Amino acid sequence: MKRAIVLVGGMGSGVKAISGGAPKALLKVAGKSVIERIIENLLVCGLREVVLVSDQPTLFEDVTVKYGDVIDVQVVKQVGSGIRDAILSARDMVSSASLLIYGDTLVPHEAYRMVINAYITYGRPVILVVPEEDVKLYGAVLIGEGNRVSDFIEKPSTDIDGAYAYGGVAVFDKELVETLEESSNVDEGIRKYVSRKALKAAIWSGWWVDIGFPWDILKANYYVLNELDGIKISSKASIASTAVVKGPLIIEDEVVVDHYTVLEGPLFIGRGSEISPYTLISKYSSLEELTYIDTYSEVFWSSIQPKVVVGSNSHIYLTVIGSEAVIEGNVVTAADLRKDLILRAVSSKSITLSKALLNIIKSSSSIGSKTRVRAGTIMRMNMSSH
Repeated sequence: MKRAIVLVGGMGSGVKAISGGAPKALLKVAGKSVIERIIENLLVCGLREVVLVSDQPTLFEDVTVKYGDVIDVQVVKQVGSGIRDAILSARDMVSSASLLIYGDTLVPHEAYRMVINAYITYGRPVILVVPEEDVKLYGAVLIGEGNRVSDFIEKPSTDIDGAYAYGGVAVFDKELVETLEESSNVDEGIRKYVSRKALKAAIWSGWWVDIGFPWDILKANYYVLNELDGIKISSKASIASTAVVKGPLIIEDEVVVDHYTVLEGPLFIGRGSEISPYTLISKYSSLEELTYIDTYSEVFWSSIQPKVVVGSNSHIYLTVIGSEAVIEGNVVTAADLRKDLILRAVSSKSITLSKALLNIIKSSSSIGSKTRVRAGTIMRMNMSSH
């Protein structure tokens, strides 16, 4: 299998404030956009052609340039809206079996490999399914004997007993695409297909994140940063002699870490960021490029998108901040959070987050792109500022 088709259209209403209207696939997770992480997973799996389907193709030009030397990246204009239309926009690219990926889904590369191997074993199209996820958000898949898909509901209105969530990764062939073409939606197309031929399911039990809401970025931070190993500091970064650095972590080019700052990994600090004195940046946080954190501030388990300013004596806990936001001094987010209880509950190498922690994360704060938060603002759990 050589080719992957990645659906990267749409901004996603759940993260629109954070992304500023850009596609979800361009949101950053620990230094790389979602689409960059997908492409790098494809490279690990040996694929050398990728087709991006987008309603805003010009926004992905930087991606094609960055990876153009190692993988053939094409961008196809999406015609129409919805998953069916996105797939059919790339119908001419599916001359043989192709890996189909939702561009807002993050999984380890082993999940891609599992789906590809299942296709090789069965000789039939395969879809990735995930247990214990909300099928109302991700689509419901019912499985019969021999992992054969018996039903698929793209947007069920209620929970369905025994159903798995669709994991956003599949191997499609030309015949399945042709079936979608003669159908009005994905549900109808897959149901028609399974009534004629076998569609198989591959059950994935590792970590999996669909970027639908701001808190999903915090989930992704946890899983991606937990895979870091060691301390990687660019030779072009400046770390003060009195700063305390505890890995694992990544510090990129032109980062300035001033005196009496504590960095406690796992965490990521992006290119050109500046951390002022007497500041604590701690576990599961990512500061994307050109972030500025002023003195006496603390950041814990948060995603700060590019070009954000955080004022002095601010405490940013369990928060996603959109790009170019300005947080004035003495701002507190997730003010009712018990950080000590969360750290006690988190295992450093958990395969998946516990349901109790997921419920806490879903109550996290978010601050929209280009938003200014006034000095002294206190944000409780489950508050957003746009």
